[in-house]
Amino acid sequence: MGRSNLVFRRDDTWRPLSYRLELPAEIREFRSCRLDILLLELSVAGCGLWAGFTIRIERPITLFVDGFAPIKASTAWSDSGFAELLFDQHLHLSVVQHMARESAACCRRVMPYGVPSAAHAEFATLSQELGKPLQI
Repeated sequence: MGRSNLVFRRDDTWRPLSYRLELPAEIREFRSCRLDILLLELSVAGCGLWAGFTIRIERPITLFVDGFAPIKASTAWSDSGFAELLFDQHLHLSVVQHMARESAACCRRVMPYGVPSAAHAEFATLSQELGKPLQI
């Protein structure tokens, strides 16, 4: 896995390293069914995603990624189909790296949902426009 998918965050506050990826997953909001999403960024503290719909803020969310245990989280922000989740408990770095490797293998097989890689730039731009710091 090359270093090209690493996203470094430099700001006034410390933020963990995150991986840029395109990994199909599912989320389940409280009292809802599972909904398909696409993970765009992942760190030990949280993730950025494209859902195509608005997710309610500060509501309990469960993230499902094939081959991994369900991850409990809450929504930090959501707008224009993009969202950022904060995990209730930080993931181990090896789990994050394993998911990044799974994403690389998945992208070689097929581009999930037909969403172009430009979604990463749109996600970063949107998070900056909202004036909310990325917590992932």
